[in-house]
Amino acid sequence: MIPVGPGPDSTRVVKAACPHDCPDTCAMLVTVDAEGRAVGVGGNPDQPVTAGFLCGKVSNYLDRVYGEDRLLRPLVRTGAKGRQAFREASWDEALDVVAGGLRAAIDRHGAESILPYSYMGTMGLLQSNSMSARVMHALGASKLVRTVCASAGVAGTAATQGQSPEVDPERFPNSRYVLCWGWNPLSTAPHLWRLILQARREGAKLVVIDPFRSRTARLADEHVRPLPGTDGALALGMMRALLDGELVDEAWCRAHTTGFDELCDRLDDYPVARCAQLCGVDAATITRIAGEFATTQPSLLRLGVGAQRHLGAPVAYRTIACLPALAGSWRHDGGGFSYVPLATTTAIDRTALQRPDLLPREVRSINMSQLGDALTDPDLDPPVAALVCWGANPARIAPDQTKVLAGLGREDLFTVAIEQVMTDTAAHADVVLPATTQLEHLDAVPSWGHHYVTWNEPAIAPCGQAKPNTEIFRLIAARLGLDDPCFAETDEQMLAAALADEPGGVGLPELRDRGFVKIDLGQGAAPHAEGHFPTDDGKLALHAPALARRGIDPVPFYDPPAEVADAQLATRFPLALVTPKTHMFLNSTFADQHRQHRAHPEPFVVIHPEDARPRGIGDGQQVRVFNDRGSFVMTARVCDDTRPGVATAPMGWWSRDHADGLGGQATTSQRLTTLAAAPIFNDNRVEIATVPAG
Repeated sequence: MIPVGPGPDSTRVVKAACPHDCPDTCAMLVTVDAEGRAVGVGGNPDQPVTAGFLCGKVSNYLDRVYGEDRLLRPLVRTGAKGRQAFREASWDEALDVVAGGLRAAIDRHGAESILPYSYMGTMGLLQSNSMSARVMHALGASKLVRTVCASAGVAGTAATQGQSPEVDPERFPNSRYVLCWGWNPLSTAPHLWRLILQARREGAKLVVIDPFRSRTARLADEHVRPLPGTDGALALGMMRALLDGELVDEAWCRAHTTGFDELCDRLDDYPVARCAQLCGVDAATITRIAGEFATTQPSLLRLGVGAQRHLGAPVAYRTIACLPALAGSWRHDGGGFSYVPLATTTAIDRTALQRPDLLPREVRSINMSQLGDALTDPDLDPPVAALVCWGANPARIAPDQTKVLAGLGREDLFTVAIEQVMTDTAAHADVVLPATTQLEHLDAVPSWGHHYVTWNEPAIAPCGQAKPNTEIFRLIAARLGLDDPCFAETDEQMLAAALADEPGGVGLPELRDRGFVKIDLGQGAAPHAEGHFPTDDGKLALHAPALARRGIDPVPFYDPPAEVADAQLATRFPLALVTPKTHMFLNSTFADQHRQHRAHPEPFVVIHPEDARPRGIGDGQQVRVFNDRGSFVMTARVCDDTRPGVATAPMGWWSRDHADGLGGQATTSQRLTTLAAAPIFNDNRVEIATVPAG
């Protein structure tokens, strides 16, 4: 254990929080030497989820803080966009250029021509989007609809169970049957994976549902491989199997759900054999795992974000969330459902931090997953004339990458990037402003995977001339003449205001002193054993009025994917492409760091031997993956880690690692789900061909 406070030889240990877009949200301890340099970083052993270790992505975080590619001074573009042609500038000059560019956009096209673009490069209450939101609201800039990650699934699960705390991950070890659905925790949530391993040591069976043999699937007791986007059909088949086998907990359902009889009637339309045909999993397997899930209690269904990147995802997640109710899983400590614990995730209201009341009028909204269209549509009125980007790398992550890059390359687009390193997006900016890392600023970080809020005390002074996101936006506000008193509030004042009412029992003094505080909403060990769902009637909604009000069938049904289920499109593009996360990158973050890059030295696409053979594709060969939207070139890995008919291209590498500078998102669609307006990354048909030698 690392002691907190003064250490030997005048070192000190500072409490910190991992800021990255991961459900584990680890509590960290940073060791700082007498000269003020961080010399060690580790997990806080006192935090029950972190348990004293950090993942392979973050355990060498000092390489990021002190890396040779760290941005330490403002930069102003001198050459072509995307070519990293910049000169160093003073903060005064850089801020003048920023203010001039934003004013010019406003003068030409109005304030809505400014588009803020950010996501969870940091999840902190302050540094993610607080002072930045205030500035954009006060200017009257366009609103960014931030639905790129979990929104489709959140909309579906909330329609079924409301804003629930779900199963506390600290109760996972009590489970005896764990269904990991569209989730690879060994790579994307290693601390939650540790809690599942505890359950396995106590005898739990682990079943993974994923078209791809992930690292988690390799270690599972059983791996079930549905076709991408057909998870709703699999869930309907499992519920039908429970009815057929008389394994439904009818007493619990009648007491604590609405629409039980309607669901039973609906399941008449979904015999197991039909569902098996839809999802590509044999009927016997569907029947068996459904029976095991119901009879091996406590049973836990843990959904990940991977299964919600298709057109029917909101309805699929709403349907999957009904399964633990029929199985009676909610009765038990460690049983039930887990995805994003909305009750605890939203316990701290961000309204006071973001100040939407500063908006001078209603403004338009632009979805972040349609950035390519927003930047290239000649009929968009007003056009996007200025882009301010922080905490995101859309050049690598946003759908329809070719359009995104074309938009970022516009000479008439004024772009500001606030970054720690020169990402592909920052390379297209007119001005790059150096941002602090987590060790250099104040913050508090909620979690979307567990029930804790974690404190981040600045451990070291900012490196070079880097500044926190909050301070950068204060300076921009001042340059633009925004004089509301809120722009002078310090980070300390902002956090104090956000926690003044101790939301969920989280008070500032305890949080700062201890380093983490668990949100207490009275959820307890088995939050819904006796119902008490945060819905209008307190019951889990097998019949969901909220969906009916949106014109969506309120009873679970199979809502098919767009492209994967398109038989006509399949004649031209016969392979479904999915783009999961890598083990050592977090989306595109860390892909520039030496250790992580050595673990994943080049991008690749996995092709099943049955698909590779007729195309003449050999293992290790360069191939072109393409559809009508675009294409990319990378190395083929021919193996059965993916199922026939499905190609898998893990994401995250930067342009320098791709033969043509493009990755999997060059082929993905900008189409959005009807509910939640979320992207459909894994609802994507492609063809693959060999690349001629030379």
